[in-house]
Amino acid sequence: MQDEILAKEPTATLKVYAIWFSMYPGDARAKWPGALLTDARVLHLWDEKRVVGSWFGKHPDYTSLSQGRLLWDAFLLFGPEAHWEDKPTHLISTGRTIVAAREDMRKSLLPFLKK
Repeated sequence: MQDEILAKEPTATLKVYAIWFSMYPGDARAKWPGALLTDARVLHLWDEKRVVGSWFGKHPDYTSLSQGRLLWDAFLLFGPEAHWEDKPTHLISTGRTIVAAREDMRKSLLPFLKK
């Protein structure tokens, strides 16, 4: 995402929320790969209790993406008019794993990068 999208579109109005949490032995807040996303439009969040992944993993609109009852290593693309009430609105695209779905993510973002 950093090299393929953000660096190539420095003026695009985007907000990126990178939510990190431990999934494998050795994962730790001190070891997260912050250098992967260095763009100022990225907000890095550490979710120690996996609250976000658990919510999306259990919510019917997103369970196809989750492994078990936890969503991780996935992207969720919401439109500029998105807001959160009972659930987030204006979902445009999803994919997992992030590496495997990166081309889908790029294609889904294209209409917003052209604005």
